[in-house]
Amino acid sequence: MLEKKEFEKLYTAHYMAMFRFARTLLHDEDESRDAVADVMLRIYTKGIPGQYEPSKYLLACVRNKCMDVLRQMTIRQKVEKMLPVEDAMVPADPDERQNAYLLIMQVMENDFPPQTRNVFKMRFDQRMTYQEIADQLHISKAAVYKHLAKAISLLKSAIPTT
Repeated sequence: MLEKKEFEKLYTAHYMAMFRFARTLLHDEDESRDAVADVMLRIYTKGIPGQYEPSKYLLACVRNKCMDVLRQMTIRQKVEKMLPVEDAMVPADPDERQNAYLLIMQVMENDFPPQTRNVFKMRFDQRMTYQEIADQLHISKAAVYKHLAKAISLLKSAIPTT
């Protein structure tokens, strides 16, 4: 266990770099704070092995903690984090909804690569699960996620926001 003064010195010197690194990996301030807090608690109770440089060791611990957090998130959570759905995003007027749908279909047909289009249609037209899509296309669930993330990115850039 570290002495209080030694821990405070480590915390003050490295917290912001650790937090920025975690936020870069997790894209979420609260999750990043939690990850850094977990690492700092572990460091407080167990210390830093003498053979390691503290700044490098702390960043490696943060990276590992963030990877654990990301592994525990479901693919659905990752996609939802990328594209939060808000009530304001769904037009109330049926004509506006139809226009939005037509725009999505146009972007899908013209801008999506073929595999991305297939994954998008399977997920949203056929309501297939990530695993079902992966099995049918002989790709990994991670690849399904990447195709959906690409589709969402293309849609975000093509659809004007009000």
